[in-house]
Amino acid sequence: MAGDDRSGLFQPLPGAAFLRASLAGAECRPALVLLEGGAGTGKTTLTALWARAAADWDARTLRHTPAVGSTAPPDLTAVEAPALLVVEDIHRAPDGTVPWLRAWLREARPGFVTLVTYRPAELPNPACPLGLDPELPPALRIRRERLGPWERDRTRTLALEVLGPERSSERLADRLHLLAGGNPQTVRDLLDDLAETTGAAAALQDEEVEPPVRLTQHVAARMASLGEDATALVRAAAVLGGGSRERDLRRVAGLRRSAGGAGLVRALRSGLLEERPPDRYGFTIPLAASAVLTPLPGPIRCSLHRRAADVLTRGGEVSWVAVAHHERLGGREGAWLRAAERAADDPNALADPGAAVSLLRSLLGRPDLAARAAGRLALGLTRNALLTLSSAATVDVLGQILVLSHLADEVRGEIRLERGLVLNSQLCRSEGKAETERAVSELRSRPDLRVRALAALANPLSAVYGLDANLHWWERARATAEASGDPTDLLAARAVRGTIAVACGERRRVPGRPGRLPDPDGGLDSRRNEYLTRALSNAACCAVFNGDLRQAAVLLRRNATPWAAAAAPFITQCDRGTELLLRLERGEWSGLGRESRGLLSGVGTQVDARLVLLHLGLARGAWEDCVTLQPGLEDMPRVFSQFPYEVSAAGIRIRMAVARQNTAEAVASADRIWHRLRAKGVWVWAGHAAPWAVEAWLLVGGEDTARAAVAEFASGLRAHHSRTAGAALLRCRALLAEHAGEHPEARVLFGRAALVHERTGAPYRRALDLEEAGRCGLVARSPAAEAGAGTGGSANGPLRDLEEALRVFESLGASWDALRARGTLRELAPPGHSRALAGDAADAKRRGRPAYGDVLSPREQEVAALAAGGLTNREIASALHLSPRTVEQHVYRIMRKTHAVSRRHLPTSHADS
Repeated sequence: MAGDDRSGLFQPLPGAAFLRASLAGAECRPALVLLEGGAGTGKTTLTALWARAAADWDARTLRHTPAVGSTAPPDLTAVEAPALLVVEDIHRAPDGTVPWLRAWLREARPGFVTLVTYRPAELPNPACPLGLDPELPPALRIRRERLGPWERDRTRTLALEVLGPERSSERLADRLHLLAGGNPQTVRDLLDDLAETTGAAAALQDEEVEPPVRLTQHVAARMASLGEDATALVRAAAVLGGGSRERDLRRVAGLRRSAGGAGLVRALRSGLLEERPPDRYGFTIPLAASAVLTPLPGPIRCSLHRRAADVLTRGGEVSWVAVAHHERLGGREGAWLRAAERAADDPNALADPGAAVSLLRSLLGRPDLAARAAGRLALGLTRNALLTLSSAATVDVLGQILVLSHLADEVRGEIRLERGLVLNSQLCRSEGKAETERAVSELRSRPDLRVRALAALANPLSAVYGLDANLHWWERARATAEASGDPTDLLAARAVRGTIAVACGERRRVPGRPGRLPDPDGGLDSRRNEYLTRALSNAACCAVFNGDLRQAAVLLRRNATPWAAAAAPFITQCDRGTELLLRLERGEWSGLGRESRGLLSGVGTQVDARLVLLHLGLARGAWEDCVTLQPGLEDMPRVFSQFPYEVSAAGIRIRMAVARQNTAEAVASADRIWHRLRAKGVWVWAGHAAPWAVEAWLLVGGEDTARAAVAEFASGLRAHHSRTAGAALLRCRALLAEHAGEHPEARVLFGRAALVHERTGAPYRRALDLEEAGRCGLVARSPAAEAGAGTGGSANGPLRDLEEALRVFESLGASWDALRARGTLRELAPPGHSRALAGDAADAKRRGRPAYGDVLSPREQEVAALAAGGLTNREIASALHLSPRTVEQHVYRIMRKTHAVSRRHLPTSHADS
């Protein structure tokens, strides 16, 4: 299981300081490095990196691999220091290698470093790779380097690198890390296999994941070296899984205490098993268990599973799901059905949801049992599914259970309800709402679950129902709760009404607003905690979209409770996604792109991460990324199933189409999102698309359409309030004024919008409005405007606005916006008045063209940044106020200077941090 040098995960180089000091010259003391690690931990990779480093320090490297063949040791007498001697895999070396090595070390000359690699578990004495008492000289410096499994973050990093953000997720990486036990080589091999599959996450969730070839061969080689007793114990560990006690391993293996103890020692020394105190033993690489069991003949496997079932039923607390698993694979059908019945009533049956789903699947083929045990176990699974991080497999198996006959209506209704909620909230599948509606009619005898279903249908974030329908579902939830009189049902109804109020920005006081709700607390029952946690999470999301960023931060802090982290990880993940949006609005962009890419496939965070990356990509000129992340027009509701996300994404789509002069797409997108806004009826969310839609309509001469839309937008905000929407309405009116040639009025309106965003704490939105205010102010005082309208005045105010916008754009890394603002300054600012252009003016005063040589000029850096993001020459020309021919010449010179193979590889003006 040799490692490979991929991904640079060994940086910084371990032991680099020791190695460099020992190779500094021929006068340095000789040194010995003992590099130990199990199979696949990366000894070969690290050795190669050390050899490369030694070469950089002008030291020669000699390599001796005695285990490969009968190659004689190298002759070191004529080798000059400094030098690095690498002796690999001393645990497999033939007789005579260790005595030669000991003799060399006793007489090693100054300036020599000897690196010895080995697997300690495969040595007669793991602590003494050179044998007992090697008599090493006092002058020899000795260092031990131990390589073990990776930390979880390193697995996540490599998974993101190999699979990409669309296919990798924290959940997938955690499952990968668990299967591989953090073993670097196994992680890499699994990722190589997953890279060629379309459903990477589904492939890892299968009950039987096929082990990589390299791991299978390693396991076979180690098993061949074990004795009979140790082999039996390793097989027992493979059947039991996880960490098992020595007593249980002996019983499954059929060994007495004395034989079992000696066999366990051999199994541990083989490196296949490891100790997990106290008195627990399991596979170093959990996936190796499959490599042990797969080659076994059927009768031996059945016997092992039967023994495992017998052992598990002897203890105090029995895992009946595990017992049912072993009874089924052991071929004892009657015992399997009895264990499945017990599992259905076991409160601990969901400790491993994957095992529970596997059991449910096996029960579906038994109609005589499915209506009893499958129904009860499915109820437990559904009650656990919504708040935890469910998988598509869970939802699919619940769907198969719903078609079973003889299920009671309330059982079927509860299963359908939870399945519908998971479909809608976690998997973003549109059929979730229909399932929830059907559940309402099946839950007539369960007012608590009926309120839960009605409250879910009343959630205003979904685009499936308009606001009037949301209020209708809430009225039914309130009536049901009042009829039941249950305090928790009443709380649920109040909480969802408060969410509607926050979402719509209602000005009147409404019971159930987040400020009047108690915090989730460990002292409350779990059902109340769930309603409170979900209400605070939804309200925080709405507050971000409405521009109440301070309230959003408070709600997220209130919701970060130990109960939510332990019992509702899905809601915790949703809050993590909301935190991404909050940081975007606040201008906290450092590291935001990297973190969002890591969460792009995460359950509960994918839509937030995608929306953030779209915003960042547009602002930074990374338009190829935007094209990749932006769904098609018809797919928008499916990808962004929560309506404010869809509106925001539509605004980005329109803005980008306008910038690319694709007016047809811009108008089509504007028409479509406005139609959907009218159907939803929550006009505060229109602020994320309205200004860009108005701009698109005005570009094609649709002034009447734009004015009608702005009037409709203003009418929708009469009873509701949102800082973001209020500023957007001001921007819309400013665009209409500018279109009518009323630039002074437009400047005032843009400035008022910027002031709203300044009070909100949204610097990027403020900068966009300041940019427009400054541009309109400069146009208003231009000679042409003065001649036509008699207006004038100082340019200082507009210049300050534009320069402040430019400063904010540059501080955020919004390179496309910064370049556009700088181009506006070059075009409209009076000569010598703009401090932002002082550097350009100084360059212009020099004689001739500045001699940049092979270094990119400032203008070439601007062009390179936009070209690398995917902009065409015409789009770059529009942004920088140049001719397309000039841009073409710039790109040619940039490609020649940088030796870039494509525009995509050109240098950018920002690092994605």
